[in-house]
Amino acid sequence: MAKNRGKSRAEARVERLTWALLVLVFVLPQFLPAETTLPFFVVPLLCALVMVGSGFFQFSRGWQVSPFLWIGGVLMAVMTGYSLFMNPNLDLNGFALLLTFIVILMGVILDET
Repeated sequence: MAKNRGKSRAEARVERLTWALLVLVFVLPQFLPAETTLPFFVVPLLCALVMVGSGFFQFSRGWQVSPFLWIGGVLMAVMTGYSLFMNPNLDLNGFALLLTFIVILMGVILDET
């Protein structure tokens, strides 16, 4: 991994919280009752909100934001729009999970926290 570029504890904590929230987006639906089904756009929407929200929060603090976080957030937003307006029957949760894994993996590889 790359050497830490002198991040503050607060910045590292926000990045770890972002990753934890992304994982939580996929874990929480598993605790819903079996008869409850979420619309297919919900998971990509929540991931987009977490990624873009974290990016803006970090940017507003003057911290460096990984381009993978921005790209992931935008792709999640596009998936949400596609699922919501074009094809509501297409389950993009698997792709959202893969994209989330890539964002977190790149954060680890590039020493984002």
